[in-house]
Amino acid sequence: MWKDRKHLGILVALGGGVLLFLWYLAPWAVPHRLFGGEGVLLSPFGHHLPQGTLPPGYRDGWLLWTFYPSLAWLALTLVLAWTPKPARKLYLMGILGLGLFLLTYLLFQASVAQVNAGAERPILRRYTLGLGSYATLAYSLYLLLLARLFSPGGVAFLVRRRGVVVPLFSLLLASLLGGVIVAVMKANPGEAKTLREAAMLKLDLITYTYQLLYSPLVNPSGFLQSLLLATPLIFTGLAVALGFRGGLFNIGAPGQLILGAIAAMLVGVYLPGPRWLVLPLAILAAGLAGGLWGALPGWLKARFGAHEVINTIMLNYIAASLFLFLISSNEYKFFGNTLYLPFKYPGYEARSYEIRPEARIPHWTELVAPGGELSFALPLALLLGLLGYFLTRKSLGHRVLLGLLAGVVGYLVGGLLPGPAVNFGPDLTSVRLNGAFLLALLALLFFHFYVFRTVGGYELRAMGLAPKAAEYGGVLAGRKMVLIMFVAGALAGLAATHYVLGGGIDEYRLKQSLPYSVGFDGIAVALMGQNTPLGVGLAAWLFGILLTGGLQVNLQLGISRELVAVLQALIVLFIAAGGFLPRYFTDPLRAAEVELREESRKREEREGTP
Repeated sequence: MWKDRKHLGILVALGGGVLLFLWYLAPWAVPHRLFGGEGVLLSPFGHHLPQGTLPPGYRDGWLLWTFYPSLAWLALTLVLAWTPKPARKLYLMGILGLGLFLLTYLLFQASVAQVNAGAERPILRRYTLGLGSYATLAYSLYLLLLARLFSPGGVAFLVRRRGVVVPLFSLLLASLLGGVIVAVMKANPGEAKTLREAAMLKLDLITYTYQLLYSPLVNPSGFLQSLLLATPLIFTGLAVALGFRGGLFNIGAPGQLILGAIAAMLVGVYLPGPRWLVLPLAILAAGLAGGLWGALPGWLKARFGAHEVINTIMLNYIAASLFLFLISSNEYKFFGNTLYLPFKYPGYEARSYEIRPEARIPHWTELVAPGGELSFALPLALLLGLLGYFLTRKSLGHRVLLGLLAGVVGYLVGGLLPGPAVNFGPDLTSVRLNGAFLLALLALLFFHFYVFRTVGGYELRAMGLAPKAAEYGGVLAGRKMVLIMFVAGALAGLAATHYVLGGGIDEYRLKQSLPYSVGFDGIAVALMGQNTPLGVGLAAWLFGILLTGGLQVNLQLGISRELVAVLQALIVLFIAAGGFLPRYFTDPLRAAEVELREESRKREEREGTP
């Protein structure tokens, strides 16, 4: 016990030292910031005040109301870490630290509101908390983590949740290294008179960079844009994750997306008919074409043993060439004969004819507020669908079917209910988010039910964990390989509906600028999401947030948007290295040993053995 208490005390003290260091060097708040990042940096140890930038009438007395209680809280935490049973006390101190951070935020907001009463104050543009205040928040979370880790069963608790721990720790390491890159590559936005002011400016630059990167979380148009960018990543991430679950590396998502886009274009442009028929057929065509293109390398592996990585890479090149062949020109010469194609739209640009209105996926405003009135169709469909699923006491198939039927009824009834009038601004209506995002959410649900709730999904996971054992148990390995690659290809092909049928870029067409490289980004999404549907969805959204925020970083600070690509690469690198965490976070056998030891400890406690 003393050994654990000693280790805990050392860890708490090290974290407290870092906290004091950041309190002294980093700004606590920025009540006014200019374009380019330079601003007024407030700290209890001395401000950095550029000439002419201090808001008239601003008072900084609130800093003392925050600093002295925070200092007393830190001192008490360091003492309690060495007392008997420190874990429970650290829980209390962590919660108290969260309260201090909230107090800091409220006092700062009140001080800014007094100066800028009635004025527009864009979030994360003109005023914000600084790294000194965020350090209090980070140390509080650190205390809660240590308290859980050093509580009985703490290690086993974290090991059971290693699918969350490893990606989060990898994201933390990637962010720290990304901050170092920003500090080295970007000069301070302002002049410093002392070494401490230079450190304040550099730390504020790093903090402001990440505040801009994550600004879509607090900006409505940025939030919608992040969902827009996350939509195709969800499809391609699931396509890669499904292959990983089955022991296959599906690196062919770009080609599968291209074939899905071609099929969606062919149906959307050339098939006449009503909307209720043409739109589902166009979506189905995209999934079917991507699935067949994905099944081809699966069949080659099952029949001839050809490695799926090589096959899918080669098929990516074939798909890209076929794509350009269809829309780059309508006239080709072969051995003196001229071949005419009807797919390219007249003009110099490589693009198809426009998708018919009947085959277009609705814009998000048409789904949320058709005709300018708020619709209850989607909320009621979700509510009744969940009720129909959870209240049914039959088999999984019956529950899913009844949930879908209840959702359809809710959508039809909700569409008939009158709603209040709404008016969206141009900053929101210009975001090209469309109903393909709902298809992506359905794809997440499909992945979960198929992989974790069906016999076929059990066989798929068995193939991924132990293919020889699965085959000995009766799984037809060849057929399962083809099926896995078909479903994975169909998921990647559905990503094309966002671009072609939903106008996710700028037009309802198949264009040469189709960003099929998101198929490769799906690998990073699947790795960070640990091949789970919830993880893939959150990882795709994170990448969407970073891509959206990267534009603000470029506009405000002049830092290249390639910083986002660097962060993505670092995240994948650290996940591949297991976040440099102990082996029991990455090795299932070691994890099982930790959990067995925890079960033995609980059993001994119940039996009263020492």
